[in-house]
Amino acid sequence: MSDIEVLGMEAILKKLKALTERVQKNVLTGAIRAGASSISKEAKLLVTKDSGTLKKSIGVVKRKSKNKNIVYFSVAPLKKKGGWYGHFLEFGTVKAPAHPFMRPAFEKKGNETIEEAKKYMIKRIDKEIAKLWLKKT
Repeated sequence: MSDIEVLGMEAILKKLKALTERVQKNVLTGAIRAGASSISKEAKLLVTKDSGTLKKSIGVVKRKSKNKNIVYFSVAPLKKKGGWYGHFLEFGTVKAPAHPFMRPAFEKKGNETIEEAKKYMIKRIDKEIAKLWLKKT
């Protein structure tokens, strides 16, 4: 695993700490979702053309955690939306070769997710701080 340096994060985190805990959690949750959506979009582009149901089923899902301070998200074909066979296409079967679409999407857009999350945080934190200023005046 490689280290990634994100420039300007110190200033963003300093502004984030000025907000309430609930708003902090909402901002971070939205940032993670915004970052993960770029992987989702890329996976939809990479999935084979004849699997329209699978393409429509790819999405970002918030997962539950025992620890309330940890938020998990996953980008995957959703079984409820007809993507139950996505892992067969991704990894192949005894009778069919693999046609990966999730792993290449992550490899291609992995670093972009951090930038997308950063952009979201900047925009959302500024919006939340503006709300605080309106309430005080």
